Amino acid sequence: MRGTKTRQTVDQVSATDLERIRALLNEVGGPNVSWGAQSLLDVWVAEAHMEAQRRASRQLLVATWALVVATLGLVVATVGLVVAG
Repeated sequence: MRGTKTRQTVDQVSATDLERIRALLNEVGGPNVSWGAQSLLDVWVAEAHMEAQRRASRQLLVATWALVVATLGLVVATVGLVVAG
């Protein structure tokens, strides 16, 4: 299947995110530390990565519960067939 892959893109950093990250870095480093763009990007990427992991964990949890429910359904059907037979 050629051409069926969709490209994943990264959201742009909002102004509120930048201000929040700057405030965090200033709290960590104090007034005498100057943080560069790389530091801001590192924090933002780490946050984006953690959010992606949270979404993946939620999806895995939902899929796991769906399998549990399906398995219980099969157990009930099997027991019903054994009892009826």
